[in-house]
Order: sequence, then C-alpha cells, then structure tokens
Amino acid sequence: MHEVASIARAVAARTQTYFYVDTLEYLRKGGRIGAAASLVGSALLIKPLLHLEGGRIVPLEKVRTATRALSRLEDLAVAAAGTTPVEVAVQHLSAQSRAEALAERLTRRLPELVRLSVVEVGAVIGVHVGPGALGITVSPTG
Repeated sequence: MHEVASIARAVAARTQTYFYVDTLEYLRKGGRIGAAASLVGSALLIKPLLHLEGGRIVPLEKVRTATRALSRLEDLAVAAAGTTPVEVAVQHLSAQSRAEALAERLTRRLPELVRLSVVEVGAVIGVHVGPGALGITVSPTG
C-alpha cells in the first residue's frame, strides 16, 4: 500500500495540467476574481491560462483572444511533454469540437504520445470554469 501511494505521488508530481476559461463570469461568481477585474478582462478579451500547482489552481498568464489562448495552451502541453512518452487528456465543458481539434493537433505534435483521451468535465469543476473551458493534462508514462 505504501509503495503504491509513493508511486502515485511521484506520478502526480510530474503531471502538468493547464486550462483556459472562455469567460471570466464563472471565476467572478466563484470569488476567484473581483467584479472590476472581470469587467476589464471581458472588455479586453482577456483569456486567463491557469494551471495546477501543489494541488491549487493558480494563474499562469493572460492571453488576449481565444485563438491565442488555445495556441498557447497547446504549446504549453508540448513543452511539458518534451521528448518522453506521455499520456494526455484534453478536458472540456460544452466544447467538444474545439477539444477534438486540439487533441488532433496534439497528436501531430507529440511524437511520444502513448494515449490521448478527450473527456467532458463534471459539474463540480464546470461550475467554476463555465462552458467553453478547455484543459490539458500531460502525464509521463515512464
């Protein structure tokens, strides 16, 4: 049991998760950002990229426009994968076609891809990120 827990912690430490939200409205409603930041961000078409760090959601960077955000999300996943064998999960909420397109691009860009899954997130995560959110989890297999 201790060995399994140790292996699970090691894999989790090497796993990277990045995600993008399509609207700031749900982050504002959840208290993650203030009303003023939400208003300004929405007016400027700000699309925050977030990631998991130490089990917490933290801001990574701010990108203008959804196209740039998705391109940057893809680049982050490719950098996280490097040249090692990886498993990748593309998560989405009500954005199946964009998730599948992202998965297709990742398939071409990750030569050591072992397995790729496209899944829709559940209600607990969805209430915080809102429809249109996309995420990528990269986990080394070795």
